[in-house]
Amino acid sequence: MDTLTKQLTEYMLEKYRLTDYVLHESSYTQNKKNDQTAYSFETFWIPRGTSIIEEEDGTMLPEGTVQIAINPVTKHTTTLSLHGPISLHSVPDDLRDPTTRIAWLESETGMIHDTHFMLEEDDETFFSYVSCHDGIRLSPGCFIHLTLTENGQLDELFQYGPHPLDLHVNQESFALTLEDIESLTKQQIKWFSYPKTGHQYAHTVAETFMTQEGAILVPSKLDFTSSIEVNDVLSWTSLPSKTHKRHPDQSGETVTANDVIRQIEHPDFHPIPQETINDCRTLIKDIIQNEYPADSGQWTIRYIYRQHPYLAVTLSRAHPTSYVDQQRRVTILLDEKTLDWISLTDDQELHTALASDTPPELEDDQQDVIFNALRPYLLLTPRYVFDASKGHYVLCGLLDSNHAYLPATNEVVLLRDL
Repeated sequence: MDTLTKQLTEYMLEKYRLTDYVLHESSYTQNKKNDQTAYSFETFWIPRGTSIIEEEDGTMLPEGTVQIAINPVTKHTTTLSLHGPISLHSVPDDLRDPTTRIAWLESETGMIHDTHFMLEEDDETFFSYVSCHDGIRLSPGCFIHLTLTENGQLDELFQYGPHPLDLHVNQESFALTLEDIESLTKQQIKWFSYPKTGHQYAHTVAETFMTQEGAILVPSKLDFTSSIEVNDVLSWTSLPSKTHKRHPDQSGETVTANDVIRQIEHPDFHPIPQETINDCRTLIKDIIQNEYPADSGQWTIRYIYRQHPYLAVTLSRAHPTSYVDQQRRVTILLDEKTLDWISLTDDQELHTALASDTPPELEDDQQDVIFNALRPYLLLTPRYVFDASKGHYVLCGLLDSNHAYLPATNEVVLLRDL
């Protein structure tokens, strides 16, 4: 056992007094938290005298197993799951009391209630907390899920997402009002269908982040990974240079204690070499030509980006003539080291199904009617949102509504009632 693993294991033994347990399994994992690399040390402890049951569909851990994961740098607990009625040192026997519960969560996570995390949901035995900055929620941020037994004992503590103390927040005062963004709000009125008394349409305001300068902040799907915008139209007049067969899914390399000590950057952040980009272009052209032989000049490579242990390539229609063409995407996964072809996903069927459900076009006066009906029910809540272009969180307004307008009856109803 290496030095770091020994230190972390001894820390858990002492903190939770696991003298009646045996360490069954331990490993390190590496994750992306926004634009940073984070590590976790994950362990399974089984009661002394018990054994693992091997079954066809996997391994069965004995009752009394304790699953613990901690941040190997800060030693803050990110997972504490008890498989059975177990009492652990440093864990209160009854966490139903809010004061006891909050004090314990602060000690486990290293965060301060209402400064770094706040309650989102309280359901007697389930508590969901979200990260915040001085009481204002962060997006994206971390979640803390706490599940208790009926008598208030810990069942599971699970934390995931970027830790608030590691984030860069641009402190601001919130001054945005609904009047400031009225014209933008009208543009966010969206329709949806619901199966109630036949085929019906409803309208509501789409959840949208508005900056205090009055612009829409749209998080990029390619955030926090090395990506290259290509925009190459694929055309051919001859046979493909090669036929490529698909290969089995690959698994990432094992993360080691040495990686943690050296704080090795997540592979998704590594730049993509130009030579690899050129090889990808040739390979993708061959694959598309083989899969869609009649589509010369109809596909464009949009992006090549890392999705460890793969390189992902997205393509779209070069000359869209319909809703389906505009929305359709093909995603091809390649092994990042060998460039072996792993998979191809075409979402045409999804968008074809969506296109079959198209409401009538709205006239300007109809849009005004819908907006005026929903206006009293609009919500604008301060929210810190990560702006990838700036590299930090900025204060925005979250535009949202819990209500919908029904054009068939001219009613405004709660979304949950549909």
